[in-house]
Amino acid sequence: MRHVLRAIRRHPWRTASVAVLVVVAAGAVLNRDLIRLALTPDVPIDRTLPVADALTPAEGEVVYRIDASRSELIVGVDEVLAGADRRVELTTRAIAGDVAVAPEPSVRVGEIVVDAQQLESDNSLRDKALHHDFLESHTNPEVLLREVSVSLPKGASPTAVDGATLEGELVVKGVAHPTTWDVDAEIEGDTLTATATTTVKMSDVGVGPISKVGLVRTSDDVDLELRLVAVDGTRFTPPVGLVLDDVDTLAAATEGAPSFASDVRPILEQNCASCHQVGSIGAMMWTLETAGDAADVADGLAVVTEAGYMPPWPASDLGVPLQHSRGLSDEQIGTLVDWAAAGAPLDVERTTEVRPPAEPEVRAPRPDRVVQLAEPYVGDPEQRDDYRCFILDPQVTEPSFLTAYTFDPDQLEVVHHAIVYRVRAEDRPKADEQDAADEGPGWSCLAGMGDNSGARIAGWVPGQRPAVFPAGDGFEFGPGDVLVAQIHYHVEENSPADQSGMTLEFEPATADITALQSRTLIGPVEIPCPEGATGALCNRDAAVADVAERFGPASSAIPNVLNRTCGTTPEEVAAASDGVTGSTTCNFAIRQSGEIISMLAHMHELGASYRMTLNPDTEREQVLLDIPVWNFSWQLAYAPVTDVRVDPGDSIRVTCTWDRRLRFDPEPRYIVFAEGTEDEMCFSTLTIRPVDEPDPAVEVDAG
Repeated sequence: MRHVLRAIRRHPWRTASVAVLVVVAAGAVLNRDLIRLALTPDVPIDRTLPVADALTPAEGEVVYRIDASRSELIVGVDEVLAGADRRVELTTRAIAGDVAVAPEPSVRVGEIVVDAQQLESDNSLRDKALHHDFLESHTNPEVLLREVSVSLPKGASPTAVDGATLEGELVVKGVAHPTTWDVDAEIEGDTLTATATTTVKMSDVGVGPISKVGLVRTSDDVDLELRLVAVDGTRFTPPVGLVLDDVDTLAAATEGAPSFASDVRPILEQNCASCHQVGSIGAMMWTLETAGDAADVADGLAVVTEAGYMPPWPASDLGVPLQHSRGLSDEQIGTLVDWAAAGAPLDVERTTEVRPPAEPEVRAPRPDRVVQLAEPYVGDPEQRDDYRCFILDPQVTEPSFLTAYTFDPDQLEVVHHAIVYRVRAEDRPKADEQDAADEGPGWSCLAGMGDNSGARIAGWVPGQRPAVFPAGDGFEFGPGDVLVAQIHYHVEENSPADQSGMTLEFEPATADITALQSRTLIGPVEIPCPEGATGALCNRDAAVADVAERFGPASSAIPNVLNRTCGTTPEEVAAASDGVTGSTTCNFAIRQSGEIISMLAHMHELGASYRMTLNPDTEREQVLLDIPVWNFSWQLAYAPVTDVRVDPGDSIRVTCTWDRRLRFDPEPRYIVFAEGTEDEMCFSTLTIRPVDEPDPAVEVDAG
C-alpha cells in the first residue's frame, strides 16, 4: 500500500481521518440550495387565469373557448425521490385558448396559453425546485402552444375525430420548440372535448432533466396531456379565476391533527433547533426560532424528513450501532407529515420559542488555541471550484495532543469543505515556499501540499458537529508543528472575503494519551460508457489522458495503481458495469491490532450505495457501515457505539456502487478514479486507536 500512497499523496482529495467529513465537491451546493428552498415560505401565486387572443370566426365556423374549470394540463414524468421510484404528475387548470371548427370539417387552433406558475404536484419541494430552478416560472410564467396546424384523418366527421395530428411550437421560457401531438375530439351540443398528447425531452426544452444530488432525479422524457373542454363562445365567457381551496376539507384535516405544543415542538427542538438557530450552521438555509417559523414551511419540513434527507443521517441500521444518530423514527416523521397535511395548525402563539436542548450532544472544544487565515481570501468567480491551502499556526511550544476541535467557516456561501493536515516543524519551510510562490493568501492545493509527511487530522463539511476524540486519544503535535488547511471554495457569482479558522483543544504530552492513527482504503473505478454511446472520451485511454490534462500527469497513474493494489484489472472491474450502473469491491488486510473509533466513506455524484464489512464471507462477518442510498451532500463520519477491535489476519471489504442515472450527462464518458466532481471515487478512511506499539513496516499515517 505504501507505493500507492506515495503515488497519490500530493492530491487535494486526501481525506481527513477521525471524526471528519469527507470531501464534498460542487454538487453539494445544489442540495444546500434545495434545503434552503424547501424551508422558505411559499411565494403567493396569482390564481388569475391566463388570457389568450380570441379567434375571429370565419364564415360557417363555430369558435369554442376553453373552459378552465373543466380543462387540465397533465405533465407526467418518472422520478426517483430519496431512492424510491415513482410516477409523478403535475397538473394545472390555468389554460386559455380558442378552437374554431367548420362543417367541412376543418379545424383552426388559436394560441393556447398555460400559466406555468400554477403547475402543482403532491410535493411542494418538487414544485418549488421546478419553478425556481428549471421552469423559472416566476420570470417566465406562460407556456404557449402556437403556430398550430391540424391534420384530420380521412373520413373525419364534423363532430368526432380519432387520430388527428397537431403540429405546433411549444414555447417554454421564451424559446420555441417544434412538437407533434396526437388528438382525439368530439362535439356534443355546444361543447367540444379534446385530448392531445405528446412526449418531449426536458433537455430539448431547457427544463431538465431535474437532478438534485442525493434527493431527487427525473427521467429526460416527459409526457404532456391536454384535456380540453371548450364551449361555444357565443354562449360562454371564460372565468378569470378558479376557487381551489376547499374550506370544509381543510377543516376536517385540521380536526385531530397533531398538537404543535406536545407533539411537533419536541421533535423540532431535539432534532432541528441546534442547527437552525440564528448563528448556527443551518441558519443560512432556514432559521427556526419560533412556532411561526415552523408553520410557515411545514410542507417543506414534511418533504425533507419523509424523504430521509433531513436530519442528515444516510447510514442504515444494518451496520454496527453508531453514536449520535440523527435519524427520525417513523412515528416522528409521521407526526410532522400529518401536522403539515392538516395545514400546520398552531395551539400556541406564533411567537412561541423553539429552543435547542440545554446540553448539546457533543460538547464544544476548550478554546486553547484559536487560529484563522492570516488574511482574508477572495476567490475568483472564473474558477468555480477553488482548492486553496493555508497555513494555520497553533503556536505549539511543548509536546502536545490535539484532543478536540471545530472548524469555523467564515463565509458559508462559498466554503464548501475543509481538510486539515498536521505538518511537522521540519517540513514547515516547504509549505512556506509554496505560500510564497503563489500570489495572494495561501496557494493552490493542486500544486501540492508543500510537504511530504502531512497527516490528515481534521476536516469539515456542513452539518458536522464538533470533533471531540474519546478520552485518552488525540493526535500528536511537537513544538513548531503547524496545520495546513485545504479549503474548497465553490464560487457562483460573487466571492466574499473569507477568513475561516479553527478552535483547538490540546492536552500536554505528559498526559496518558494514545496517538491516533488513520488507514485509508481506496478502490478502483471503471465505468465504461453505456452501450451505443460514441463520445471521444468513451475510450478509456482518452479518459485517463483527460484526467492527466485536468489534474496533472501523476493523476493518470492512479487508476491503474488502484487496480493493481486490489488485485483487479480495468477490464474485470469494467465488466461488472452495464455502462449505466457499476460497482467495485476491494479487500484490505489488517496488519496491526487496534480499535476502530471512526469510519467514513466518499464517493461523488454518481454514488448509489456503499458498504464496509469486517471479515467478509466468514463466520465473523460484521457490517461496519451501510449506506443504502448514497447522499453526496452528507458524507458524515460515523463513530461506533462500541469500538471495533481488529487484529492481524482480519480483513475489511469496501463495496461502492454507482449509477449514471443520478446525474444527467449529455455526453457520457468512461469514468475512472479522479478528483473532479464529474469523475468518481471509492474512498474510505478509518481512525484507529493502536493496541500495541506500531509496526514500523506498516504505513499507518495515511493508510
